[in-house]
Amino acid sequence: MNSQTSLQTYLQSKLSLDKETALQCASLFSFCEYKAGAQIIRMGDVADSMQLVLQGLVRAYYIDENGTEITKCFAKENEWCGFYSYLSEKPSPFFVETLEPTVTAKIKTSDIKILASSSTAVQEKVSELVNKAFLSVDKKSYDFANKEAKDRYLEFAQENPEIVRRAKQEHIASYLGITPSSLSRIKREL
Repeated sequence: MNSQTSLQTYLQSKLSLDKETALQCASLFSFCEYKAGAQIIRMGDVADSMQLVLQGLVRAYYIDENGTEITKCFAKENEWCGFYSYLSEKPSPFFVETLEPTVTAKIKTSDIKILASSSTAVQEKVSELVNKAFLSVDKKSYDFANKEAKDRYLEFAQENPEIVRRAKQEHIASYLGITPSSLSRIKREL
């Protein structure tokens, strides 16, 4: 499936936009191809766009005070990256990098805001996406405070089998807040 068809399918089936609204939205996107290991967003940059992953896998991460990379989240096909600058219009505290060769559909945040102000359907879908992203972060915070590492991994693996299969163990471990060796131990015990 080519990028244009993938985008159109996403807009109509995943976002439930009617064909006319989906076509209007699709015209505002451009397509980007990245090699594995490319940085889509650099920490400290103000991103002027959001990107829908059409093919591939990306992660957002930051570097803590000890110089350790901490994975904040992953995005695979039909998932978005770049919410932070959309919501805050401030420099990103995160890097966003590709973990595989990746194709994205990129739209300027200013275009999203114009679309949302002119279309109730688009406004509702943007709100749903932002709420989903917020709830995901909120759930992760709750899980860190209330669940053991083994339980966090089991839940993550059940909800994200593709990411477990496709991402490096070190990235999954940093997402879960454990060391790669602890993750190896947990997997051996299972």
